[in-house]
Amino acid sequence: MFLSANMKTQVSLVGRTNVGKSLLFNKLVKSRKSLVVDFDGSTRDINHGIISHKDKSIVIEDTGGFPQDKDRYNKEVEARIYQSIKQSKLVLFMTSSKEGLTNKDLEISQILRKHNKKVLLVINKSDLLSKRDNINTFYKLGYKDIFIISAKTNEGIIELENKIFDILEGENKILDENNLRISFIGKPNVGKSTLINSLIKYDRMITSENSGTTLDSVEIKYKSKKSSFLLYDTAGILKKSKTKSIIQKFSITQTLSTIKTTDICILVLSAQDGITKQDKLILTHIKKYNKPFFIVTNKIDAITVSDLKKLKKDIAYFSNITSNAEIFFVSAIKKKNLSKIPATIIAISKLLNKRYKSAKLTKILYDATSKHQPPIYNKKRPKLKFAQQSSLRELIIYIYGNGLSHISPSYKKYLLNYFSTELNLIGLPLELKFSQKKEPI
Repeated sequence: MFLSANMKTQVSLVGRTNVGKSLLFNKLVKSRKSLVVDFDGSTRDINHGIISHKDKSIVIEDTGGFPQDKDRYNKEVEARIYQSIKQSKLVLFMTSSKEGLTNKDLEISQILRKHNKKVLLVINKSDLLSKRDNINTFYKLGYKDIFIISAKTNEGIIELENKIFDILEGENKILDENNLRISFIGKPNVGKSTLINSLIKYDRMITSENSGTTLDSVEIKYKSKKSSFLLYDTAGILKKSKTKSIIQKFSITQTLSTIKTTDICILVLSAQDGITKQDKLILTHIKKYNKPFFIVTNKIDAITVSDLKKLKKDIAYFSNITSNAEIFFVSAIKKKNLSKIPATIIAISKLLNKRYKSAKLTKILYDATSKHQPPIYNKKRPKLKFAQQSSLRELIIYIYGNGLSHISPSYKKYLLNYFSTELNLIGLPLELKFSQKKEPI
């Protein structure tokens, strides 16, 4: 299962394409979680978010716009919308004053009435003064609760939020903030969405052999008997030369933002492609933000045994630049070797949450300085006296002493490698910070 009781959908945000659903979603959850561009169909999958009000929290889903065409992908998008409506307690039916009441709005209204859900009609783009006359056309839909808003200028959003919580009073569910955020990062078409579907044992993500099917970063709840965490399927990162459209650029920006805010990254490679320059570039983004990570090489079912042996040799070199991160060879479509993924997430999470006694860290510091003292600067040698772990989730060790501002970059790197080795931090980044304070904090 991918949803737990404490993350049950309560609000579903629906409407035709390009009425401003994702922008409203971002404003309600107070985070840029959904892709917002002026193109039809930029949201294809479901995106979860939390609306918080005082001591209450409500789960909302941003859905893809009801499509005009009935091709394969649009049918899958529509199926996701129906599922979201069915699971919800309240539907925000969003329209736009820019176009006025359309035939598609009428069609969606009929669908909602069949589901017999409580509906709030939300008329967006009230900032377009020239289009305000179009608002009157929506009253023929017969909804009692109508909100005229501007997601762009925030007009009417507070009133809408208050109404949502009034309706769902006593139904609020609090999200477990301790859940680790796990992001699947990689090029397009390496199988990230298929990998997630196989892990959660549910066809949650829209998949395709064509690259670019995932446009937004999508959050999915993963729960097993031993653990629970949030999985993020991200848009594939393209080469700059191939990033032509505005929507592609926005998708990549969202992916990079997800890397920045995640707890653990999973770099997904394709066994068919081997290790490419693009994979190495993506790795630099992960390392830039000092994120714990490991590597999953997918699609081993698509290559021969001899090719797999050669690939493993090539990856042995690649591992030299990956901080000795764990590397796994899997087949998402065949569900082969997938158990190693949640097991590794749990192992890394334990390291992230592990607290090292100051006595142990100080001993490591003493051993390091005994083997190799810091270089003398201006006839004085810096004195490193004490080491202490930060209380943050990131693995940060503070080193206290005198003359620390004169420690050379090369010696800092020496200490970093020494601590990483002694603490057996495989694929887990460590940051050292130096303090001139006399006493540790």
